[in-house]
Amino acid sequence: MTRRIAAFALITCLLTAAAVYAGQGLAMKCQAQPEKDPATGKTGKPCGYEAQVTFGGGMFFNQITGYCRACKKFVYIQWTRDGIPAQIKAIPRPVPLGEVWDASTGKVLTIHACPTCKGPFLEIKSPDELKYCPACNKPHFAIDKSKPEMAID
Repeated sequence: MTRRIAAFALITCLLTAAAVYAGQGLAMKCQAQPEKDPATGKTGKPCGYEAQVTFGGGMFFNQITGYCRACKKFVYIQWTRDGIPAQIKAIPRPVPLGEVWDASTGKVLTIHACPTCKGPFLEIKSPDELKYCPACNKPHFAIDKSKPEMAID
């Protein structure tokens, strides 16, 4: 009886630990179908934009994800979490450039400076907020289920 309880407790701990992680890396892809040109009747090329996008942080760091339109790539700002070991160099939390209120959703959006070009970008907090393809601006940007998901801890 105690063996069953111990085995059950061990399995429960392992399954719970496997499902909990600080961040995730996802392969995202534009799923938009090519459009037909009404004048010529020819079908254009599909967008096909792909990117590996990481959300969240790790055990010792946190991260902001965004898309810089000037650099045309996903960008990240990282800083160390509170209470890290002394041997790890602490990086302070970034100070945002500002905030804007989105009248269509009622959300307050945080603006940060791109680490590459210093241009503005909006924070993307989760994959659920990433609906439109940054290349073609169509609402067909989604997780590419044919590629593995990366767990970050």
